[in-house]
Amino acid sequence: MKFNPTSDTARQEVLEYAKTQMTTDEAREFLAEQGFFTGNLWHIEDVTSSYECSDKDAYKVLEMALTNEYLMEQIADTIYLVAEDLNLERK
Repeated sequence: MKFNPTSDTARQEVLEYAKTQMTTDEAREFLAEQGFFTGNLWHIEDVTSSYECSDKDAYKVLEMALTNEYLMEQIADTIYLVAEDLNLERK
C-alpha cells in the first residue's frame, strides 16, 4: 500500500497508517531515523504491572511522571553534563 497524505487531516492519516502498517519496532526505528531517542520508552504496562488501574489511568501516571518539571530539569542538566564530559562545543 502506498501512502500519500494530501488532506487537511494528514496527521491523523499518518497515525492511522502507522497503526495499521507498522510494527512497534518499525515505528521506533522510524522515529530514531528522524532523530528521536527511542532507547527508553515507557508503556502503560510499566504501571499496570504494579498498580490496580485502568489503561487510561496508567497513561495519566506516565504522562504526569515523565513531564514533571523536576524530571525535565534533571534531564536537561544531565544532557549538559554529558555533553561537557564529551567535550562538545556549546553553541
